[in-house]
Amino acid sequence: QIGTMMAPSRRRVLSLFTPATSGGSFARTLTTLRFKKLIQRDGNDVNVSNVRTLATRPTSPDVKIYKFPVAALSSITNRITGVLLSIGCAGVGAAAISIDCNVPVIIDSIKSSTPVLVPALKLCVGFPLVYHYLGGVRHLVWDYTLKGLDISSMEQSSYALFGGSAVISLVLAFVSF
Repeated sequence: QIGTMMAPSRRRVLSLFTPATSGGSFARTLTTLRFKKLIQRDGNDVNVSNVRTLATRPTSPDVKIYKFPVAALSSITNRITGVLLSIGCAGVGAAAISIDCNVPVIIDSIKSSTPVLVPALKLCVGFPLVYHYLGGVRHLVWDYTLKGLDISSMEQSSYALFGGSAVISLVLAFVSF
C-alpha cells in the first residue's frame, strides 16, 4: 500500500489534490496527476502552502486576463454574425412554413404600428449581414492574393471592417426603401 507507507506530510499534500469522485473536474484531475508525479519523484519535504497556491492558480490560457488582438475580435465577430444570420434565416423560414405566416405582412404591420423601432430592427438585421458579407470578401482577398496577412495589415483591415460595417449598417438602417 503506497498510501500507508508515505510520510504524514506527503499524504496530506496528496490528499489536497485528490479529486472528488462525484463532480471532480478534468483540469483538477490533470493537476492532481501532475503534482502527484512531482511529489513522488522528489523525495524531499514539500511546502504545503506553496503547493496549495500552485493548485489554485488558473490554468493557462485563462482568456479573462489577455487582451485579444483586434484581428481575433474580428474573426470572432465574423463567426458570431454568421451564426446569428443562420439562426435568423432558419427561424423566419420555419415560421413561414410551419405556422403559415405571411412575413411581408408582419413586417408592414411592425412598420405601421411602431415606426420608432424600425431603424433599430433594421440595424439588428443589417449589421450582421453587412459585417459577415464584408468579412467574407476580406477572406476571399486574403485567399486569392495572399496579401494583407501580416499583423499590421490585419489590424488595419479589421478596423476598416468594423468601421465600414458600422457606417453602412447605420446608413441602411435610416434609409427606407
